[in-house]
This record gives sequence, structure tokens and C-alpha cells, in this order.
Amino acid sequence: MSNTDQILVTGSTGNVGGALIHMLRAMGVGVRALVRHEDKAQSLKDAGVDVVVGDMLKPQTLDPALSGVGKVFLLTPVSPDAANMAGNVIATARRAGNPYIVRLSEYSPEPASALRNGQLHAQVNTELKASGLPYALLQPIFYMQNTLLAAQTVASDGMIYLPLKDARMSMIDIRDVAETAVKVLTSEGHEGKTYVLTGPKSISIHDLAAVLSKALGKDVNYVSVPIEAAKEAMLGMGFPEWLADTYCEYFQNYSEGGGDFVTDDVERVTGKPARSVETFARDFATYFGG
Repeated sequence: MSNTDQILVTGSTGNVGGALIHMLRAMGVGVRALVRHEDKAQSLKDAGVDVVVGDMLKPQTLDPALSGVGKVFLLTPVSPDAANMAGNVIATARRAGNPYIVRLSEYSPEPASALRNGQLHAQVNTELKASGLPYALLQPIFYMQNTLLAAQTVASDGMIYLPLKDARMSMIDIRDVAETAVKVLTSEGHEGKTYVLTGPKSISIHDLAAVLSKALGKDVNYVSVPIEAAKEAMLGMGFPEWLADTYCEYFQNYSEGGGDFVTDDVERVTGKPARSVETFARDFATYFGG
């Protein structure tokens, strides 16, 4: 059955996709979720979400997901296959009636050509723009929630170990990304637009440590570690080498100032300022041992 008011969400079991679905359902919007493994989708079904099992690397599985929907939130994982995944969704969308696609891309610090993941995002964005489909692009910078990688050492030792030197970045809360996506999906005037999403100010990890100190009521300190040590730590946590190398490229670029800027795109789209790092620290204090 066709339901052009329904929104398909890919990446539906991840942080951004999950937050987006929750917000859309709270508004009464019909949501269809594309999931690769049905056993991860029970909570979505319990929330009244229409779940379709499919694999973005297997185009033949995508037709049921795209059939009849009017809008698509296109999120792909950080993967060497991301461009193929997105390309398959775009091709299927063209066959399925040209839905409006809101693509969660990523802001790539310049030069994007130096970043393997930046190259993939640029490839997909070019393909989407050339497809003839109505579209909008969301390009967030470094997520505040990425700092939860340091949650265990903050909780145990009051220490943040990250390979970011003294870099300043306008980190953004994932919740602001999801709220921006809701507006771009459900209101008019965003077609053909690109929004670069940042937090309200550019801060260093030293600043984050000070904010966490206040939120947790204990001293938190930051030590910048070598990129090589960060890679070894990620590999030890089970990260695939491609993913660890990709994150290290971003760490290197951010440490050289690639994220030291601020936009007001979140406020222009949602009507309210992006969340501050102080708000993030208070809301996620328990993750850091508070």
C-alpha cells in the first residue's frame, strides 16, 4: 500500500536514526525502518514502526523498503562500502517514485580529499545531486557523544585520553542533529539545501574536561595522546583497521584546526540554539561516572 506521508529511515538502530525515529513517532509521523537484522528491531516494532528487513549492499532487497514512501532519511555507516550502499538506495528510490531524500552526510575538514571517508561522502553527495531526486544534505561536525569513548577513564581515573592536541572544535550533540533532520523532513523550504551542523561554540578538550569536572564534582584532566596510541587502543577494542584508520585521519585533521568554526544552521532550521557542552555534560553525567 502506498503511503507517501511515510518516512523511511536507514541506520534506524543507530544513535542518530534511533533518536530521529523516536521524535517522528512522537509527532505522529508514519515511519518505516530499514534494518539489516530483524532481531535488532523488536523495540522498533513495539513502538509501532513499520520494519522492513533489507541490506543496502543487496539492491534486490531494497524495493520493499522504498515502495510507496514519500521521504527517505539516508544514513550509511562508516564503512568502505558506504558509497555503494547509498548508491543502491538512490537507484532504488528513482525506480520507486522519486521520494525526497534527506542525506546525513558529514562535514569533512578540508581538504576532504585527504580523508578516505570524506571522499566517500563527496562521491555520494555528487551522485545524489545528479540523480534528479529532491534532496537536502545535513553535514554535522564531530559529535559530542564521540567523547563517550573516554567515559571509562573519566569514571575510573578522572582522565580523558584523546589524540586531539589543543584543537578547538564546535562539537554538536546528536540530539540536535536528529531535531534538525525532523524539521528538514517535515517542513517546507529545505529542498536543495546543505546545512553544516555545529554546536554553539568552538571548544577544546581541555574545556570539555573543565565542564565535566563541574558536572561530576571531581577533577577531570585531559592528556593528548599520539595518533598511533589511539589507533592501537581502538584495535584493542575490536575496531576494524579501516575504521580505526578513518577515525585517526579525522583526529589528525581536527587537531590541525579543521573543526574550529561555528554555524547557526541548527538554530535557523529548528528555531532554537544548538545544545551546549554544559548541557551535554549534565545530561550524560552518569555515563562518565557521575
